[in-house]
Amino acid sequence: MKALVRFSDTPGDFGMAEVREPAVVPGKVKIKIAYCGICGSDIHIYNGFESGLPQGIHGHEFSGVISEVGEEVEDYHVGDKVTAEHTFSTCGVCEYCKTGRYHLCAKRKSIGFDQQGGFTEYIVVDPQYIHRVPDRVDLKSAALTEPLACIIHAIDKVDIQPTQRILIVGPGPMGILAGLTLLAYGCAVDIMGTLVDRERLEIAAKHGMNVIEKAESNFYPIVVECSGSNGGINICLDAVKKGGTILQIAIATKEITLPYHLLVYKELCIQATFCHVWKDWEQALSLQRDGLLDLSPVITEIEPLENWETGFDAMIEKKGLKVLLEV
Repeated sequence: MKALVRFSDTPGDFGMAEVREPAVVPGKVKIKIAYCGICGSDIHIYNGFESGLPQGIHGHEFSGVISEVGEEVEDYHVGDKVTAEHTFSTCGVCEYCKTGRYHLCAKRKSIGFDQQGGFTEYIVVDPQYIHRVPDRVDLKSAALTEPLACIIHAIDKVDIQPTQRILIVGPGPMGILAGLTLLAYGCAVDIMGTLVDRERLEIAAKHGMNVIEKAESNFYPIVVECSGSNGGINICLDAVKKGGTILQIAIATKEITLPYHLLVYKELCIQATFCHVWKDWEQALSLQRDGLLDLSPVITEIEPLENWETGFDAMIEKKGLKVLLEV
């Protein structure tokens, strides 16, 4: 089968190759990939920031159709329209696994990182992490279930109230997804970025978010940090009101310098968030099924898998929002 492969840890050493198609084993399910989104973490890998990963086919935001079912699998059938979590396996016995926080398991293996990802034709997964795609949701939108589940997991960690005005700093794909989700929850959303984000901010404005150039100090009960930058995090510290919460969604890849004393003087809470669990995926699909959340504005480009360089370049240059690779 064809696949987009990382040949080495050298930055940019990606290319198309023929690889062996995975075989189904008892208890597993084989999915024919339809679409796989390019995530910021895939760009980090492409740029050489995550060396030493044990396999070379990445991509973890995918949707498709079940093509084969292994022995002992009863609940899924060939032809089912599905997506799947990028959790591949966990230990099952640690504190986190036993309390439903399996995404924090120290022995967790992830699709697209530790195990073969979705930038290819077929993938084999554990059925306990599969989610059926509702009839009303197309496979393009279903490929964004993973990033949407991340957003829902994050929002569930803070005290969101309808009609609250919330600030989002960073209008990338995750920032726009956060904005659309908060709007669906009944909040008012202000969003800001930099000059390079002009196209993305136009999309935000078109879909109900209020684009601002400067955030008012000590104003917002909750601010959502989606830039991962030193400047963005400091803007959040200034904009959040006393007793408020900073929801840290973006991953900072560089060292951050901030006025740490403000956490004390403003009695702030910084709520970090990582990944997702089962219920987040089901909620993500339910919001789409019920017509409460339309993800189509987030998909700004679809390229054949063979045109992966065009899609990667668009993400690197911050052109549009989410790029899907079609298999």
